[in-house]
Amino acid sequence: MTKPLVTICIPNYNNAKYIDACIQSALNQTYENIEIIFIDDCSLDDSFSIAQKYSNKIKTYKNTTNIGQPKNTNKCIELSKGKYLVILHSDDQLLPNFASILVPLLEKYPNTGIAVGERMLTNEKNVITKIPPFYNINCIIPGLKQAKVFMMTSFLINQVLFRRDVFDKIGDIDERFIVNLDGLLWFKCALQGDVAYIQKPVSIYRIHKEQITAKYNQTINHMLEYHNTLTEMFKLAKGILYLEQFFDDAVKRVGELTVRYCDDIIKNENYDLAKRYLALATVFDPKIVNREHYKILKESLETNDVEPLKAYNKLIKNKNLINRKTSYSPPEGSIKI
Repeated sequence: MTKPLVTICIPNYNNAKYIDACIQSALNQTYENIEIIFIDDCSLDDSFSIAQKYSNKIKTYKNTTNIGQPKNTNKCIELSKGKYLVILHSDDQLLPNFASILVPLLEKYPNTGIAVGERMLTNEKNVITKIPPFYNINCIIPGLKQAKVFMMTSFLINQVLFRRDVFDKIGDIDERFIVNLDGLLWFKCALQGDVAYIQKPVSIYRIHKEQITAKYNQTINHMLEYHNTLTEMFKLAKGILYLEQFFDDAVKRVGELTVRYCDDIIKNENYDLAKRYLALATVFDPKIVNREHYKILKESLETNDVEPLKAYNKLIKNKNLINRKTSYSPPEGSIKI
């Protein structure tokens, strides 16, 4: 019996440095029925010529003009024929077992809209960092319960395998947004069906200075757009009291995220922008001024005796205010698998 087709969608812009590793990770899938679609968004580097080396194994396209990441991703999905899809950004990778692990979950549990595995992190030097699983068990999570979680946080785009028919129901990726685009997409999927989660790593997410989100983080619009995606979720949840009543808490969470991003900005010594991020955080949550992390950042930025980054490093020493070290219990009603 033929296994269902899985399409790996690779939208690209100026990621020549990482394309070989990305495409090879797609080709190295242990799953037998794979379609790979690569669309270059009019890159200024050698991206497309590198991708064309694999033209006998993958489908390659190049836009005549730059249309932007969201629209390019939609175009990639439109060209796909798979029953199941994954969006793989060209600076990231899939582990060989991605499809072999996640396809059986969607096949076994037909009420699910997406299947999620864990991810590892890497950087410009290809150093791999393992992180704890998000949930402490493998499980099927009721869609509305996971939708509430998506109002607070999200899975990365290459952690998730989703059904094409669910995507067709919710419509295209919202092209108004870049920030939290994946969170909004998964929220919509969770309104359509349950979520299968497994603790096994299935992908590698790369953090580097040239990635689109890293560049976008260097403007105050980053968190404003994050808030706008949350507002869009609220509109979609209209009439669903379970989600509607959670909106205020979710907005406060945006304040917490704003402080976390401020942490990265101060490390890059962009102190004026860091001050603006801190000010914005209080708009989302006025009580955030009482949080230890906020106080440390504010004190560092207001010091006159030493450079802010040095003050920050001294104050933050031996504290772990950002990195998650533990796994969470899944939402109530989840079924262990």
